[in-house]
Amino acid sequence: MKLHRMARWARSLALLAAVVAPVALNASSAVAADVVTYEITADDMCCQGCAKKIAAQLYTAPGVMNVSANVEKRLVTVTAKPSPKLTADRLWNAVEKGKGKPSRLVASDAAISLVRPDQLDAASRATDGRYVIAVTPAADANAIAQLSSAVQSMKGVQTVTLLQDKSQLIVEPAKNVQLSPWPMLSSARQLGLTPSSVTGPFGRLTLETTQAAPQVSARPQSAGGTR
Repeated sequence: MKLHRMARWARSLALLAAVVAPVALNASSAVAADVVTYEITADDMCCQGCAKKIAAQLYTAPGVMNVSANVEKRLVTVTAKPSPKLTADRLWNAVEKGKGKPSRLVASDAAISLVRPDQLDAASRATDGRYVIAVTPAADANAIAQLSSAVQSMKGVQTVTLLQDKSQLIVEPAKNVQLSPWPMLSSARQLGLTPSSVTGPFGRLTLETTQAAPQVSARPQSAGGTR
């Protein structure tokens, strides 16, 4: 039963990533670079056969030139030509489709990580189908207000409530509507609200800036790799 629920959550997140607004990473460095690099942790990549399935999906993403896999570390490295169409949710969805069960994606300036529902304690889980957007308590009040307005305008959102401490937004979807965390994270990032996270039926998706991520290379890399 537990495996069945986990499979359902994975399918749910893959569906969400397929239909949402993009979360663009390393956009500033992509303008001048010939190649951008992403590292994706694929928890279910246990053999070369798994790696090939994941790579096949990643090669369908715009601009992807090379995919290499370290099965032992469950790590996939993607090099690509910079493209506004090559977004975090596009890459994440590709790994989901390849049955890789992604849990972290790292770019040159930011990282996105997922904690699944069964990994969250009861107090941290979203309840009653709600979604919780959390930002740092020191975040700019005007930016939070803009985020609230942006989320309220998203399709399927019924109400958005700002909690008293002004660090969390409670999002109520319309009846029988499943919302995506990706456009919420995208709006938070555009408003400079990082780190930020969205908690919902899928678990918790967190966006944070990072300096330890792979750097963008100015030299085109080989197009070889996992096929």
